[in-house]
Amino acid sequence: MIEAFRQLYKDRKSMDAIQTIEAIRTVIKSELLDEFTHPRARQSIEKKYALALERIKNSNLSINQKQMILDAYFDEYTKLSTEYEI
Repeated sequence: MIEAFRQLYKDRKSMDAIQTIEAIRTVIKSELLDEFTHPRARQSIEKKYALALERIKNSNLSINQKQMILDAYFDEYTKLSTEYEI
């Protein structure tokens, strides 16, 4: 899953530092919360989740790789949606 995630986001510098599944989950959480964007320009968790699903769906990853990453995104989205009461 780590290599698949790196392939999905190969244009990001920080991907080489990803060594564990927990690190992937941290990146997913940050992305869903849009933490890399200025606060006034941030998009909703729902929007970020939809964009991530689209990116995964349109990637060149294998079906198994896509499913692993989709599952991780779904888990983090579910946690965040209950935590932040979307």
